[in-house]
Amino acid sequence: MNLKSDCLSCLLNQSLRVAKNLNLDELTSKKMMQVASASIANYEEVSPPVAAADLYPKLASFTNSEDVYKALKELSTQEASKLLPSVKKQVKTTSDAIKAAVAGNVIDFATPNHFDLDVEFGKVFETDFTIDDEALFLERLKEAKTFMIVGDNVGEHVFDKLLLEQIAKEYPTLKCYYAVRGRPIINDVTLLEANEINMEEVAIVVDSGVNTPGLAYDHASDEFMKLYNSIDLVIAKGMGNYECLEGVKDERIFHLFKVKCDVVANDVGAELGALIFMRNRA
Repeated sequence: MNLKSDCLSCLLNQSLRVAKNLNLDELTSKKMMQVASASIANYEEVSPPVAAADLYPKLASFTNSEDVYKALKELSTQEASKLLPSVKKQVKTTSDAIKAAVAGNVIDFATPNHFDLDVEFGKVFETDFTIDDEALFLERLKEAKTFMIVGDNVGEHVFDKLLLEQIAKEYPTLKCYYAVRGRPIINDVTLLEANEINMEEVAIVVDSGVNTPGLAYDHASDEFMKLYNSIDLVIAKGMGNYECLEGVKDERIFHLFKVKCDVVANDVGAELGALIFMRNRA
């Protein structure tokens, strides 16, 4: 999915949020916004995650760390971990765990609309998917020998682990993988955050190599793509992965996310805030 006009203003707003998060002084903030504006003006036919891969290193150059949301990512993991015990009590089946995983997708620093994690978990188990291909996914899961979750954001990865735990209980012979970004970008999960919660207990953790907040094939490592192309079934978490993958015509992929912007809402045909679990378009 290529950039829309709304995406350009979103990228500019993201840049301002980064400046505020870093507590930059007014002069430095203005310089950052000037750099961001000049970059955004030149983006043409690329997906939002590919544009972000160009933009965020430029924003990070104004600080001494490539990880502009490091502290907030740590806080996201802490807050998700606090909720985990109560959420676990409500998860009895893979279907329940899928709902927990999609509720976790509200943790996102790149979108213009934000949702409360406690509120989401208070209602998610009674909320239907607006687009619901879960039955087809579960049928495919019974037949699969290998399965991969392509992760999205830090914090929600805590509930991705819960989903993998539940799948392992119900499908003990299934070989599971969890794919992370190749470097810090926005608040996306990398090897560092996956290892912090011992994701390797439930899946083989793999580095996709991408510097994009979504699985852009051209940015992934050859080693990862060889593995990825061999996987029987894939859940791609979050809107960034949807933006990168919705046009690849691969029916192994199921998208799992909460709609958090109007551009994606229009693309999938759902309202803002809707829960989506859909097979990739053929």
